[in-house]
Amino acid sequence: MTRQPKVLALGLLAAGCALQAAVPTLKELSPRGAQRGKTITLYLRGENLTQAARVQSTLPGVFSRLTLTKDPSAESNLASMAPNSSLPFLLTLKSDAPTGLYPIRVVSPDGISNVLLFSVGDLPEVDEAESKNPKLSNDQAKDAQRVSVPVTINGTLDGPAADIDNYTFTAKAGQKLVFEVEARRAGSAVDPAIEIYDATGHELIKNEDAPGLGVDARLTYTFAKAGDYRVAVHDSKFSQQSQNFYRLHIGRYDYADAMFPLGWRRGEPVEASLFGGNLEQPVKVTPDVSAKSAAVGVRVPGSPSLPLQFAISDSPEVLVPESGGPMALVEGTIVNGRIAKPAEVDKFTLAVTPGQSWVIDLGGASLGTTRLDALVTVNDEKGKKIAVGDDTDGFDLALPFTVPKDVHQVTVLVEDLLKRGGPAYSYRLKAAQAHPDFTVDIATPFLNVPAGGTAAINVDIQRRGYDGEITLELQGLPPGFTWAGGHVVSEAAEQSFNNENAGRRRARSVITVTADPDLKPVAAELTIVAEAVTKEGVLRRTARGAGMVTQVRGNNQKAFTAPWLDMQLPMAVTAALPVNLASPVPLVRIAQGFEFPIEYQVKRGAAMKGDVKPYQRINAAVGNLRILKGPPGKNADNGVFLLNTNFASPVSVFDATVQADVEIDGKTETIYSPTIVVQIVPGYEVQLQQNNMEVTPGGKVTVSGKVRREPTFEGGAIRVQVEDLPDGVKCPMVEVAADQTEFTLACEAAAGAKPGAFPVRISSTAPDTGRKNKADYKIADLDGKLVVTGATRASQ
Repeated sequence: MTRQPKVLALGLLAAGCALQAAVPTLKELSPRGAQRGKTITLYLRGENLTQAARVQSTLPGVFSRLTLTKDPSAESNLASMAPNSSLPFLLTLKSDAPTGLYPIRVVSPDGISNVLLFSVGDLPEVDEAESKNPKLSNDQAKDAQRVSVPVTINGTLDGPAADIDNYTFTAKAGQKLVFEVEARRAGSAVDPAIEIYDATGHELIKNEDAPGLGVDARLTYTFAKAGDYRVAVHDSKFSQQSQNFYRLHIGRYDYADAMFPLGWRRGEPVEASLFGGNLEQPVKVTPDVSAKSAAVGVRVPGSPSLPLQFAISDSPEVLVPESGGPMALVEGTIVNGRIAKPAEVDKFTLAVTPGQSWVIDLGGASLGTTRLDALVTVNDEKGKKIAVGDDTDGFDLALPFTVPKDVHQVTVLVEDLLKRGGPAYSYRLKAAQAHPDFTVDIATPFLNVPAGGTAAINVDIQRRGYDGEITLELQGLPPGFTWAGGHVVSEAAEQSFNNENAGRRRARSVITVTADPDLKPVAAELTIVAEAVTKEGVLRRTARGAGMVTQVRGNNQKAFTAPWLDMQLPMAVTAALPVNLASPVPLVRIAQGFEFPIEYQVKRGAAMKGDVKPYQRINAAVGNLRILKGPPGKNADNGVFLLNTNFASPVSVFDATVQADVEIDGKTETIYSPTIVVQIVPGYEVQLQQNNMEVTPGGKVTVSGKVRREPTFEGGAIRVQVEDLPDGVKCPMVEVAADQTEFTLACEAAAGAKPGAFPVRISSTAPDTGRKNKADYKIADLDGKLVVTGATRASQ
């Protein structure tokens, strides 16, 4: 079928979003998991799943392609009438396959798909009947689907109204069963809740957000009487999500919901203790500290429950001794401790120097393996509070403070905000001087670059005290590709006057990748390295890949990502699109206060139909900057955007990208031009032969200089003068005419001028800028020094 594109909208942006091309897309796996050692039929559902597509996965099993006759899912019956919407495989899992989550991706000549997670379990599995046939509803208690335990149920929460899935089962008197919902941990957007009812409809127990599971649910219940019971599963917020699957485990198995320590140093073997949950005794395990990732999974041996996350650092690590008493903190060393008893307060001493800046980091909340609601207080030697903070909403605590005058030792107090305590109230504490720093995350989980076209990569930067410029470098790009962009402006250039969370703000950058037109299918794993120059040296940070992204609908909901998959940025080249964007200007250099026309061109294929509808938007965090629609071109496919600055626009380097939304085969896709690097510079530059001048009392001195004007600067004469002169010294202002570039400054010292070395400023202004609104334009002053010697002209 010929792809009929239609250009919908076009714009110039300083940040963009990932390319949405006609490439393989996975929307659903059916089922979402299976029992190890079993053979199942696995359906991959989505878009552009051609017969040439192959599965890419670390799943310990064998995939065998099947011929699709009819997809059994009622939900996909309509989709199955469309070509390339479903791929069936016969999947045989190895009997010794470790239980857990495994990524599945589709790779075809048209590109690579997103990742979905497949779960390997250890219990017999069934599917929710309603998921395959809506007529077999289990929304009401009377329509509950009967299952036999032990079992894992693969279900979905569908429908515009709140969906509650009900299942009945038979329990024996005294039987203890675990009910666990695997959802958000496996990439679902569902925030599950479970409830257990007896045969009369009386609620026996319920749970959501179980310890160690994030927002997933789990409970253990012992049934006093034999008989039929019912378990209900629903979204705790009754929201409707596109990724709405869950796996409900019912059975008798061991699980832990806490561990200690919460992490350890990479490459240094350590034994961790798993406890809590339904364990009668702690279980010792040895985490794989050789992994490259920031965390690895640890679990009770033989348990089908998904593993807990064990942190791995590159810092020295120690345990809090059981002897008690204050412990001395060593800068940069992570201390693994826990609030063992209710109302307990752990105390640490830290040697400091007045005026130093420090940060107390307390980790654990982001791992989901501690129950501690941490409160950290920093006191001086006299017990006076210097700083206090607590972790919130699953985010680790970072508490900065400056050491007051005359303070040489502080005490760091760690406690639970609600005065609780116990073995599961663990933490990871580190004290370090607050050197400027930042972290980098790749927000685009994978990249498809059309042959002859361009794709964009979003990169998120989390500042940790560093507020300057950052540059990004894309590494690992095969021959035939080029990249551009990766500039992050300083916070000063953003001109943000909100001091909330100062030094901890986020920034975003965009890198574009362009493929040569004749490229053959190729795949690569890319890496992004960020670099910043500070007073203390060069900072280099490698970006962390998202692995996958599941958007969660609702207010203040954080998207699910899987950085533990250890994927940087997978990339592939795809078939050429029938339309591309180009801009002949890869670099724009513009003087403050003026505008620059950025041309663009829509390159259409033969089948291209439709008009261009320009629009403009600025996503760059640069102050006093606008992008305006330019005058219409002679050809609808050629246009202009006006990059407009004013005299307050900050001197900076940032990236802009021309973007267009196009309609191909009835679907909206986004295409890009290669990134345009924009330099906003002063309208002119003043250069002196030397910035230091020496004159004797009663004498004169002259210094030659030059003015270099930017081509886009329309100013006329430029006035140059020396300011902050000492008494008895005069330096008349010099005016450099519009047709001149050279000038001479002449300074004269009176006979009674006081000897000494004096800092001075060489200032300049352009009183006539060539603009309709007359206004002086001024650039930054040059620093100089004027030395008045001790000897007078007369004495010489």
